[in-house]
Amino acid sequence: MLIKSCLDCKFHEIVEDGVGQMSRCIKENCYSQFSKCVAMKALNRFLDEESSEPKCLFSALNDLYSRE
Repeated sequence: MLIKSCLDCKFHEIVEDGVGQMSRCIKENCYSQFSKCVAMKALNRFLDEESSEPKCLFSALNDLYSRE
């Protein structure tokens, strides 16, 4: 599996594993799916999406529905 977020990394390389192409991290010497870098990116993305603070200060729906 090729990981899109790794494609612009200077430590990324694409290798053939017999089934298809795989992303590999040269820095950590492992497939990218097992790297700490991808784990941290996934965690940060999860935390951004799960934050309780609203990212949008205004919504057209706020005029129609109150939060009370």
